[in-house]
Amino acid sequence: RLNGPALRVGLAMAGGGLRPGFSHKADQKETAAIYARISQETFDQAVMENIEDLDMEPDEALSDAVQQFESQGVNLDNIIRRIPGAAPEDDPQVIISVRAIQELLGDAEEEETIDLSLKDGTMKITFPRVDTEEGAKTLSEAASTVRSELQRDKQNAVLAMHHGAVDAHVSGALALLNEPSFLALLLEALTQLLQDAESREQLGVRGVAALSIIIRRHKQGAPEVLRAALQAVRVAMLVHEHHRQLFVKQTGLLEELKFVMNEYPDDPQTFLAACGALRATTLSDDARAMTSKGHDHAKVAVELGMLPLLLGALRSDLAKTPAALAELLATLSRVTVTDDICKQLAAMDALKLAITELGNHVTDPQVARQACTFLASISGNDQCKTSIVAASGHVAIIQAMLLHPNHANMQIDAIAALGNMALRMPANCEAIAEAGGMAAIVSAFSQHLPNPRMQSKGCLTIRNLVGRSENLRQPLLDLGVEQPLRTVLEGNTDGPVHNQAKAALRELHCSVQLKEGFKGDVGNAYKLQQGDADCENHWDTFMDTPAAQQAMRADMKALGYDM
Repeated sequence: RLNGPALRVGLAMAGGGLRPGFSHKADQKETAAIYARISQETFDQAVMENIEDLDMEPDEALSDAVQQFESQGVNLDNIIRRIPGAAPEDDPQVIISVRAIQELLGDAEEEETIDLSLKDGTMKITFPRVDTEEGAKTLSEAASTVRSELQRDKQNAVLAMHHGAVDAHVSGALALLNEPSFLALLLEALTQLLQDAESREQLGVRGVAALSIIIRRHKQGAPEVLRAALQAVRVAMLVHEHHRQLFVKQTGLLEELKFVMNEYPDDPQTFLAACGALRATTLSDDARAMTSKGHDHAKVAVELGMLPLLLGALRSDLAKTPAALAELLATLSRVTVTDDICKQLAAMDALKLAITELGNHVTDPQVARQACTFLASISGNDQCKTSIVAASGHVAIIQAMLLHPNHANMQIDAIAALGNMALRMPANCEAIAEAGGMAAIVSAFSQHLPNPRMQSKGCLTIRNLVGRSENLRQPLLDLGVEQPLRTVLEGNTDGPVHNQAKAALRELHCSVQLKEGFKGDVGNAYKLQQGDADCENHWDTFMDTPAAQQAMRADMKALGYDM
C-alpha cells in the first residue's frame, strides 16, 4: 500500500597491476543494486493514515507501516521509524549528533575563504570557522558520538547521510582546520561515513578539496591529523573512479604521498596510511567508469620515485611486524604494472627481498599472500621468472600453499604466481613439478573451486604448465585435474572462464567440443538459400536496365522476332 507521493528510486553500490594480459590482479568491478526508497514525509503520512483512518494505536500503526512498505520491497534505511510528532530527543542518537554539528556550524559567527590551487586552476572554498576551544571541543565530541554510532551499526551511515551528515562533517573539518587536537576526530567520523557507498557519492568536489586542504596544511607537525585525512582519502576513492581522478589529476595527491613517505619514514602508522591511499589510486573497481586511470596512476607513482621509498621501508624496522610487512608488499604489488617497472625492481634486489620475507613469514597467511601477489606481478618479466625459480621462490610458494590449505585468497594468489612463472617457461614448469607444485595446485583448485577467481587462475595455471611440457600432462591427469576443469566448463557456459577451462582441457588432450554449433533455425537458412517470397522484388527493376533490355532483344531476334 503506497498512499503518499510516488516512490523515489535509490541507487546503492556496495562498498592487482593492470598490465594488459595479466588478470591475476584485475580488480573486481562492483555492480549496483537498485531498490525503492520513500521520503520521511511519505512514511509519516502512512503512519498517520493508520492512526486516523484505521483507528490503530500509535505503536501498531508504526509497525504496520513498516511491514507494508518492506513487503513491497521498499528500503527503509533512510527513515526514522517513529510516531510523527514525537520529540526530537527521541530520534536515533546518530541523528541527534548530526543535528548538533549542523547547529554548531550554523551558530558560527565568522567565515573563512581559502583559495585551493589545482592543476587546472584555483578553487575558492568558504566555510564557517570555530575559533573557541569550547566550540571546537563540543564539535569534536558530537563527531565522536557519530563515529561510535556508525561503528555500532553500519546501517546508521545511510540514515545519517540522508540527514546531511557528510556535508556537516566536511564543513566541520574545515571549521577546525586550525585546531589539530580536535580535527582528527572529525576526520575519523567522516571516514566511517564514507565506508558507505551512498555517502561517498555525497562527498563531491567540495569534499575532495577539503581533504586536500587538510593534507597540505597538516602534512608536517600533525601526524595524527595527517593519518586521519589519508584514511578518509583512501576510503573516498574506493569504487569511485571520479574521486580517484580528482585527487590525482587535480590536487596532486601522488606528490603529497611521496612527501609524506619522505617525511615520516620512521612512523609506521603514517607511512602505511600513505601506502593505503597510494593503493587506492591504482584501483580499477568502478563499473560505472568507461575507462580507469589506475594503471596510469601506478606508473606516475613509479616515475615520482616511490619504489626506493617502499623498498627502503621493507628493509627497515618499519616492516618488523607481519601486518606492516603485508601492507608494504601489497603496495609494491599495486605499482608493478609494466615490464620496465619489473626490471627496475629486479635491479633493486626486490626479488631476493620478497622471497626472503616469504620464507621468514611463511606461517603468516597474510604475508604469504601478499608476497605471492608481488611475485605474480613481477613475473610479467621473463627474466624475473627465471630469477625467482633460481632463487627457489617457487619452493617457498608451494610451502606456503601446503601450510595454509584453507586460506582461499592465499591459495589463489599462490596459484597465480606459479602460473605466471610457468608461462612460456618449460624449465620453470619442470622445477615446479619437482617441488611438488602440481599436487598442491590440483588440491587447492579442487578445494576452492566455487571461488570465481580460483576458477580463472586455476585453469590458466594448468594450461601454462602443460602448454610446452607434454611430459606433465599425464601426471596432472593422474592427480584428477580433469573433473574440476569440466565442472568449471559446465558451470560457465560462455565467457572468459569457459574458454580458459576449454583451453586447459585441450592442452591436456581431453575431449572438448571446439566447433561452434549452429544457433539459427532451418527456416532462416532456407530463406537465405531460396529467397523469401515476401521479400522486396528486384527483378522488375533489373529488367528495366539497358543491359537487360539488350539481352532480351538479342534473345527475341534469335527466335525470329524483330523488335
